[in-house]
Amino acid sequence: MSVEKKYLLWFFVMFLAGSSVGFLVGGFGGSHFGMALVFNNALQQDALETNARIDALRQLRLGNSSEAIELLEASIDDTLVVFDPAEPYPGLNQTTLSVVDRAIENAFEYRRDYPRSSSRPHVDEMVQNLFARRNLTQ
Repeated sequence: MSVEKKYLLWFFVMFLAGSSVGFLVGGFGGSHFGMALVFNNALQQDALETNARIDALRQLRLGNSSEAIELLEASIDDTLVVFDPAEPYPGLNQTTLSVVDRAIENAFEYRRDYPRSSSRPHVDEMVQNLFARRNLTQ
C-alpha cells in the first residue's frame, strides 16, 4: 500500500470516528437540553399553581371566600389556556390526552353551572375559544 493510500485510509477512519463521537455527543446533549427545557417548564407551572392555591387558602382562612374563588378560577383559566396550543403538542400519549380532555370537559361543565367574567377579558375569550373548538357549547 502506498503512503498516500495509507494516509487516505487513516484520514477516512479518523473522520468516521470523529463523526460518530460528534453524533453521539450531540444527540445526548440535545436530548438532555430538551428534557431540561420540558422539566423546567413543568416545574414552573407546578410552582405557579401551588402559589395560587396557597393564596386562595389564605383568603379562605381570612373569610374572604369570593377572593379565594376568583384566585382559583383565574388559576384554572391559566391552565386551560395551556391546554389549547396553536399546534398539537407532539408525543403526548393517550392517557395524557384523555386526562386533558376530561379536565377541559370538567371545566366547561363548571363554567356552565357558574358562569363568570374575569378582569382579563382576553383570557376569558381564549377559554371560550377552547370550549368552542372542542364543540362544547353552553
